[in-house]
Amino acid sequence: MRKPGTFHIELSGLALILILVLSVGAVADNICDFCGEPIADSFVQYNGKFYHPNCYTNHIAPRCSICGEPLEGRWIVFEGKNYHQSCYEDKVALRCSVCGEIITGEYLIDYWGNKYHAYHQQEIKSCSFCGRLLSDPKAGGGRQFDADHYICNACNRDAVTDEATGRRLLEQARTLLEKAGIVINHEPIEFKLVSRKELTEQVGRSNTDHFGLIHYEKITTWSLLTERKFTVYLLKSQPTQHFISVAAHELMHVWLYLNAPDDGDPALVEGSCNYAAFLVLQQLHDEMAGYVIKQLQSDPDPIYGEGFRRVKKLVDNRGVEFWLQHLKFDPQFPIGY
Repeated sequence: MRKPGTFHIELSGLALILILVLSVGAVADNICDFCGEPIADSFVQYNGKFYHPNCYTNHIAPRCSICGEPLEGRWIVFEGKNYHQSCYEDKVALRCSVCGEIITGEYLIDYWGNKYHAYHQQEIKSCSFCGRLLSDPKAGGGRQFDADHYICNACNRDAVTDEATGRRLLEQARTLLEKAGIVINHEPIEFKLVSRKELTEQVGRSNTDHFGLIHYEKITTWSLLTERKFTVYLLKSQPTQHFISVAAHELMHVWLYLNAPDDGDPALVEGSCNYAAFLVLQQLHDEMAGYVIKQLQSDPDPIYGEGFRRVKKLVDNRGVEFWLQHLKFDPQFPIGY
């Protein structure tokens, strides 16, 4: 939660002084402290000095930081600057990205820099892929994605809805993994773009946290492994960068099936798959990729989120090569991680 910079309304010295002048009239022998000429009629006293009214207004009086005109009566002081109330409200005041009204209390800032009243978060659904509230003009509205998720129209316009695009993005994720040092030497890897219902059938239970799945089949002859088959299932209608992230996660599962023991610590396995997604997203240099990275980093899940953070700590300290070699021989985290 954030609080906007405090502001207050002040009664200017000029307004107070003019009231005093009207009640006492002119004071003889006063010299204007700006122009040096005698003051014959009314005057303004400010900070212990005397001025002709015109000298004060044109040269001494505080001025609005927006329009530059003198400030009289009441004005607003905000973050050390002075404003006419109308200038402040039109040009400076913090306004809610959702309702457009001035924010005067606590407010929230999303990843994209949009600011809005805190209470909107309780009233309005947010996009499960970019985090924007669906009423945010930049989100452009939205719809329910599935039982537990919503998608804004901005993300929906970038949704992956055809298998050819999905296959291209899967191969892009595979190429980016290879650039990061994760080489998957297996052909072919089958791919299916599926609905939530179809993905749930593959998972074997209703779980809307899944956006992808890898199906691994071992084929043996006389107890000898003769063939491996992999099928990557990815949920359709995910926006591109989220789709690539999930694709990289599932492809890392392929690497693990090919190279690592079968009984790995779930936090090491899923954390490693999320770290593979992180390595791919880092190469995209895209705002949306940055948002997905932030979600990986802040995921509270003890397996996917905490596992990722533990793997990242390992790689930060020991490097990618050490991490991959460790996965090949040890199903548990190294001591200290």
